[in-house]
Amino acid sequence: MENILKTVDITKKFSKKVAVSAVNMNIKKGDIYGFIGRNGAGKTTLIKMLVGLSQPTSGSIELFDSKNLNKARRKIGTVIEAPAFIPHLSARQNMLIQLTLLGSKDKSIIDETLKLVGLDNVGNKKVKKFSLGMKQRLGIAMTLMGEPEFLILDEPTNGLDPEGIIEIRQMLKKLNQEKGLTILISSHILGELSKLATRYGIINDGVLIDEFTEQELTERCQSSLIVKVNDINKACEILKSELNTDRFSVLNENTLEVFDFVDNPGKVNSILAKNDIIIDSISKKSVDLEDYFMKVIG
Repeated sequence: MENILKTVDITKKFSKKVAVSAVNMNIKKGDIYGFIGRNGAGKTTLIKMLVGLSQPTSGSIELFDSKNLNKARRKIGTVIEAPAFIPHLSARQNMLIQLTLLGSKDKSIIDETLKLVGLDNVGNKKVKKFSLGMKQRLGIAMTLMGEPEFLILDEPTNGLDPEGIIEIRQMLKKLNQEKGLTILISSHILGELSKLATRYGIINDGVLIDEFTEQELTERCQSSLIVKVNDINKACEILKSELNTDRFSVLNENTLEVFDFVDNPGKVNSILAKNDIIIDSISKKSVDLEDYFMKVIG
C-alpha cells in the first residue's frame, strides 16, 4: 500500500525544550489516522512541520513516497486551529475568493464542494452568522478546492456541540469513502475518534509512544468478565473442562478475568455454582479508546 506520510526521527526543539522527539509516523493511502494526545503533547507542532509552517530541527519527512516536499505539499489540504474567512461574506463568496487565489476559473467546483460538505442550502447567509459546525465544514470545503489527496485537520470538532460533531464525522467518512481522501485528524475527543479512525498514533510529551490499527485496538480493548470466587484453582479447572475455554487470566488469589461468554455471564455463573464454587461477584469490564489511551500514557 502506498505511503502517504512517513517521518523518520523527526524532532523539533525550541531553545532547550524538545517539543517533538524522534517521531516515526506512518500513514497509508486510505487511512483515517487518529492522532491522539493531551494539550501540549506535540500534536500541532508536528502537524506544522508536516505542512511546512515550521522546520524540523532534525529528522526527515516523506510525502507520497517523495522527499520533494514542495511538490508533494500541493496535494495536502490543511485546517489548523480555526479556519479563516471573511465573516461578512457568504459561504459561496468566500469560496469564490479561494478559487481565484488558486488561479482557477471553474466555478462549478464551488457548488459541488458546498454540496459535498452539506452547505449547499445556506444561500446568502453571512459566515459570521454560521454555527461553529458550519464554519468547520466551510473551512474543510475551502481546502478541498485545491483537490487534495491528503487532508490534515487539527482538532476539527473542538468546541462543537454533539450534533456538530456527528455532522463532521459523517462528512469525513464520506470524503474518505467517496473521494478516497486520506485523512489525519488530531483530537482529544477519543470516543468520537474511535467511531471514525482506521489507524491511530498516540503522542505524549513529544514522543510517539504507540501506533496501531483499528483491528489492533479492538483486540487490545476487548471486554471481559471479572469473576470473584472462593476457590481460584478449581474455578480455572472448571472453565477449561466444562466451558472449554482457556481465554482467562488470574488477577489475584480470588479474581479471574474471563474473555469468553462476555454476553452470557449467567452461563459462567451457573457452571461454577453447579460445581460448588461460591461466586462473590461477577461483572462486565469494558475498555474503550479513552481507557486504553490513559493506560498507555500512564
